[in-house]
Formats: sequence, C-alpha cells, structure tokens
Amino acid sequence: MTYEEYSALGEAEKIAASVAPCGLICELCSERSHCKGCNFSKQNEIECCCFQRKCCDEKSFKGCWECVNFPCGKDMHDVSVHGVRLLAFVQYIKENGLKRFSERISENGKNGIIYHRDPKNYTGDYDGFGSMEEVIALIENGKEMLKNGKA
Repeated sequence: MTYEEYSALGEAEKIAASVAPCGLICELCSERSHCKGCNFSKQNEIECCCFQRKCCDEKSFKGCWECVNFPCGKDMHDVSVHGVRLLAFVQYIKENGLKRFSERISENGKNGIIYHRDPKNYTGDYDGFGSMEEVIALIENGKEMLKNGKA
C-alpha cells in the first residue's frame, strides 16, 4: 500500500495500516504532522528505529504479534521504560486480530479515550496501567470503563 492509498482509507483502516511492528499506532501519534510512521517511512526517513522494526523486517513479520518469541522485553517492549501499553496492544492483536484492534481503538477514540493526551511524553489514556489485562480491558470495554470511572 502506498502512502497515497493509505490517506484515502477510513479511520479504523488507517489505524490498522499504521500499527507499527512494536504496537505503536502511528496514525494517532502526536508526531503525525511530520512523520509518516514506521510502515510508510524508509530507514533514513525515521530518527527512531527500534529493535522491533529491525527484527520484524529481518523475519518478514508485519509485527511482533506474529512472533513466537513475543514478548522479548527489548527496546519498546521494556516495561520498565515504556510501561505495559505496547505489550497489551500486541497481545490484543495476537489474540483478536489487527482489524478488531483497530475497530476498538477507533470506537474508543470516538467515545473520548485518547491515545496521546501529552504530546511531549507521548502518553494518553492507555498508559499508566499496572498490567496488560487492564489495558486490554480498556481496549475492549472502553466506553463502559469511562462510565464507571475506571479509565
């Protein structure tokens, strides 16, 4: 898919097409105005090139959700640095598929669950949880969690 074809997609389809190998959602990133994201940028166009992108490229994987060694704990999947959000995203995709993931993230966004609230630190409503299960519950039950004040 070219970047031009990508630009013509609907919201959920753009989210699905933009999920980076590590689980970041490039379509929703606050850097989007000057970055095409991992899936549409060449190596020399991106300042950050994480272990996951390089590893998935070497293995011809679209993302870590295709890898039997997930989670590796390296770089973007180092919980002590990045928390559990990306691990939960990848696990959700592994279990439910990229289409379901992107639909849930899109729906949650329409219901006020924000991917990036803080453009400096790249954090939002999916961050700050203590377990992957909590993030997965927000992905799956976002609107209900908002009503109950748990997000």
